[in-house]
Amino acid sequence: MGSTDRTDEKDKQIIEILSKNARISLRDIKKQVNLSPSSIRNRMERLVDMGVIKRYTVEIDYTKMGLDIQVLVLITTKPGTSKNIYSRLSNYMQVTGVMRTAGPANFILTVRVRDIAELTRFITGELEGLDGVERIETMFILPDEKE
Repeated sequence: MGSTDRTDEKDKQIIEILSKNARISLRDIKKQVNLSPSSIRNRMERLVDMGVIKRYTVEIDYTKMGLDIQVLVLITTKPGTSKNIYSRLSNYMQVTGVMRTAGPANFILTVRVRDIAELTRFITGELEGLDGVERIETMFILPDEKE
């Protein structure tokens, strides 16, 4: 493994900074890691090429979009059906995250909806209709004290 295949402390600092704000300027990163903007850019490109940085993303305030209800949905599937179900779950606009799990449930979804009526329609009209779904459980996520 060559030196270009490893991360060092400066790389870790850059990753930490980007994880908090992916839109931060190179100039602002420079103030924190004491490297030139071109060196920072080169490191970021290398981290992307290595697969350490997979994508740059945004944090969304769903409540400002009117999506005040956040729910964890646990789905248990019949044997042999989880691969097909997995490929369909992320296509729903209400689903903000899909995790495959080992244990009692095969999937844990994070779901955002406007109200209980929309949640009911989503579960009964969509999720229950997926071939291979055996059980669905929901848990409401309480808002942070900051919200």
